Amino acid sequence: MSTEGTDESTAPPSPRRRPWKRWLLWGALALLVLFGLAQLVPFGHGKNPTVTRAAVWPNAQAETLAANSCNDCHSNLTKRWWATEIAPASWLAQADVNGGRNALNFSEWDKPQADLDNVIESVQSGSMPPLQYKLFHGNARLSAAERRQLVDGLRQLYATDPPAGTKQGGG
Repeated sequence: MSTEGTDESTAPPSPRRRPWKRWLLWGALALLVLFGLAQLVPFGHGKNPTVTRAAVWPNAQAETLAANSCNDCHSNLTKRWWATEIAPASWLAQADVNGGRNALNFSEWDKPQADLDNVIESVQSGSMPPLQYKLFHGNARLSAAERRQLVDGLRQLYATDPPAGTKQGGG
């Protein structure tokens, strides 16, 4: 008596036995399609606006600190790296840049800017630069001494080359 062909362990699996694999495959395919479609949304793929009037820093060290830790969001000189060109990271980066430029923009010094006290508070408290920026930009992690240098430079900047005005509500 032959038992050939009756052994269930050698039979191909029934398609009904693993429905989760089919759902997983369809879910992965749907995510891939959504990711591809997200690339078609242009937000975050724009060019930098022109500089209307750059702030003239009287202190070169403070200017360098600002260039390394502030200018990507607080000027029209944003340098983008490859990941910020891919959605949804491009959307998050652009939202941060827009918020930063609206609060304080060293490239539009001919327009009202944030009140100096608010800017200094943000630097001294460590809320600027924000954590998500410091994670990818090591040179933006300022020591206490560098924060003091930047604050001193900001005070000198506002004294020697004040912006066109301050925004209502402090920025």
